[in-house]
Amino acid sequence: MSIESKDWRIYERKIHQELSEVYEDCDFEFDDRVFGKYSKIDRQVDISIRSTVGGNKIFGIVDCKYFSKNIDVKIVESFLGMIEDVKANFGLIITNKGFSEAAKNRVKLKKINLEIVEFNKLKDIEITIDYLINRNIKNLDLSKYEFFKRCKQNWGYFDEIKSSYEKRRITFKEGFVKSEYYAFKKIRESGARVFRDFSDLSEITIRIPLIVQDTSSGLRKEKRMYYATIDKGELEVFLKIKFEDLKDDINKWRIDFIDNPKYTKKHILEFAKRYVLVKKI
Repeated sequence: MSIESKDWRIYERKIHQELSEVYEDCDFEFDDRVFGKYSKIDRQVDISIRSTVGGNKIFGIVDCKYFSKNIDVKIVESFLGMIEDVKANFGLIITNKGFSEAAKNRVKLKKINLEIVEFNKLKDIEITIDYLINRNIKNLDLSKYEFFKRCKQNWGYFDEIKSSYEKRRITFKEGFVKSEYYAFKKIRESGARVFRDFSDLSEITIRIPLIVQDTSSGLRKEKRMYYATIDKGELEVFLKIKFEDLKDDINKWRIDFIDNPKYTKKHILEFAKRYVLVKKI
């Protein structure tokens, strides 16, 4: 099934080179060795991917297949086992041909984060910080454990002590934002992110503390809490998006939300006028 070993190595190095050049936020190691937690042996990994988000280490592995025909389900099964063994957060199988229907179906039913990619579509993959940390959102269930775990992954300034799963409330630590405008922006973005991550969540309260200049004296500073209780359906109408679509396709999160040119400063201020309240603390 495999083609010349020389061509195989050229193919693997080309993938490593392209990933390294395009995705500068990540560290890519070619022909890595990772100790298996269950097998108790060193496992050979074509390409390993590492990054750090909010103090959390993210680790992924890439399997490069240079075959004369489509990848079958046995290859996928074997790679799923390797992901578990080396405790990777996600995995990629990249091939020069394609995948059998059985292989694609096996990936759809996975509980492990695995992507299968044809080589000519390699540049379509957004291997950014969002990509690395968001590989697990399709499998998230609304529970206290997953809710707090996900919030800590999303935000280094997440305040677990002052947040509440029961009250559906997310509170951030002081220093998360430096201005009132960015408090508005982050409340909006945080609400959208958590609705995307948890399909069963219908309402969320976001709270962000901020120290601001007292306009009456011009000298004294005061601490304020900016907060909003947001309904999922109302926010979808306001943003003109469907959070389920953003969950199903990771590229849509950046294209349709983060980098959407419709979401101007005026739009964010309109959001603040509709949803955000403020009080002294």
